Amino acid sequence: MEIDYRKYRFTWRDWLEYLIKMTVKGCIIGYLFYDSLKMCIICIPFFVMDYKSMKGEKLKAQKRELTMQFKSMMEALVTSLTAGYSLERAFTDAKRDMSLVYQDDAIIFHELDEIINGLNVNLPVEKLLKDFGERSGVEDIENFANVVTAAKKSGGNLIRIIEKTVKSISDKINAEEEMETMISAKKYEEKVMMIMPYGILLYLRISNGGFLDVLYHNMFGVLLMTVFLAGVYVANVWAAKIMEIPV
Repeated sequence: MEIDYRKYRFTWRDWLEYLIKMTVKGCIIGYLFYDSLKMCIICIPFFVMDYKSMKGEKLKAQKRELTMQFKSMMEALVTSLTAGYSLERAFTDAKRDMSLVYQDDAIIFHELDEIINGLNVNLPVEKLLKDFGERSGVEDIENFANVVTAAKKSGGNLIRIIEKTVKSISDKINAEEEMETMISAKKYEEKVMMIMPYGILLYLRISNGGFLDVLYHNMFGVLLMTVFLAGVYVANVWAAKIMEIPV
């Protein structure tokens, strides 16, 4: 069965994670911002935003995982091609080599099986790779498929062309990993900053609960707290976009 990696479907574990997070978050917001768990109904739009954000993060993680496994597959292909095997045979060898590194449920094994099964019924390798590239939604995989297609048509030195492509794509992936490492500290700071408004409210409620009474159980206080909560969410989304690395 072909998988479209441009979309992400929640598993039951994802739904469980989401429900637990939203329940805890709803209780915290209801207590700190409104002093009433019933007011969690106001948070529904924010929970919808959290769902979309979580789904987006899961999709990025899926693409990142696929990209890293694809990088390993390309390196295994180059090893087999250098040893004198054809590109078609190289995929079988790549699967065997990668089984020593990845678990059986790794995404790349499903795609390798699709390619190998397609080759067994005489489908062109370039067609199989192009299909994989389109479904992956990953630029590097699409580029690799295009290079293989061009090399097959031109009759050039396939091994040399693929080696250069693998090196280019590997360098790009390594650069993205370095960027991710460089901004990891900033991402941690961003998470701390996003927690601070909740921490301040919790401190005020514990140290001097009466100080916030004027903001609870009245229309003006509810509106003010809702605006404040919306501001926290906007700041969170803005900070995430600033430090986002496209996949």
